[in-house]
Amino acid sequence: MKLLAGHPATTTQKLKPVSKLSVEFAQSLAEKPLCLILGSEGNGLSEQARKVCVLVSIPMAGDFESLNVSVAGGIFLYMLQNLV
Repeated sequence: MKLLAGHPATTTQKLKPVSKLSVEFAQSLAEKPLCLILGSEGNGLSEQARKVCVLVSIPMAGDFESLNVSVAGGIFLYMLQNLV
């Protein structure tokens, strides 16, 4: 199972690379079991989740750091909906 975690593209903690959510990225996950993990709005992802998941950000114009977790979840689910 592939573990995906929503994560801001800009962060002070560089544990590993952060992929950008795109149609091509979503298509690369086709036919793989997925688990999407979203952190809390205040604290974000746990350290353990950041270590074991593929970190994925939602590209955004401007200087925004992150989205409301429910909005981010909706965008992820929309992009990944055709994979099942």
